[in-house]
Amino acid sequence: MAIDYTRDVPEDLLPAWVAGWSACRGYSPAKEEAGHPAIVLSDKTGDWEYFAYEPDEDEFANLAAQTAQSPKRMFTVLTRHPQRIHELAPKYGLRVHHSDQSMMVTDMSDQDSEDPWYRDPDFKTEVVRDGNVHRARVTYQGEEAAHGVVAVVDSFAVFDHIETKEKYRRRGLATHVMRALIASTFEHIVETGLLIASHDGRMLYNHLGWDTVCDVMILKPVDAP
Repeated sequence: MAIDYTRDVPEDLLPAWVAGWSACRGYSPAKEEAGHPAIVLSDKTGDWEYFAYEPDEDEFANLAAQTAQSPKRMFTVLTRHPQRIHELAPKYGLRVHHSDQSMMVTDMSDQDSEDPWYRDPDFKTEVVRDGNVHRARVTYQGEEAAHGVVAVVDSFAVFDHIETKEKYRRRGLATHVMRALIASTFEHIVETGLLIASHDGRMLYNHLGWDTVCDVMILKPVDAP
């Protein structure tokens, strides 16, 4: 089903998201490849992932050529025109590996800056701060139930890895983690929130006041596993 994009894409969305996402995951800062950010996935493939927002065909061809040099490389494209990317990928030796994610945005001024409370006091919430990176963890009787991380880059808050363990799902813990992380970002100057959501996750974030601004498509070389 086509997505109805109701808001503009924020200026500098891609470099801000890549910088925040890489900080959340402990990657080295991005380098530039033909004017586009690139990151080494040190905890996964040990190889490059390239990023672009609405690349023209020459830009796509250049980054596809870099990606095709190794089966471990990936090329992530942010776009409002997914069919165009589906058509370009095989033309330049790539295939669509994932296409069920979306970039979502919120105005942080619309979010609650107060620390949340959870209805069951046996669930404990801790937020650990390391500079501009904040990690939230919810435990139940010493066992981790949910977690998430946010990194503040300039005026952007980039959220990542918002996850609930299967046995603790459907208790509102993902919402609680998000609210704890959001409240913690107001220690910095923040204006815009960014995150990538799965198809299922979009409903949660829509409920929390987030809007979808583009699709996120992950491409790999045609011969990659």
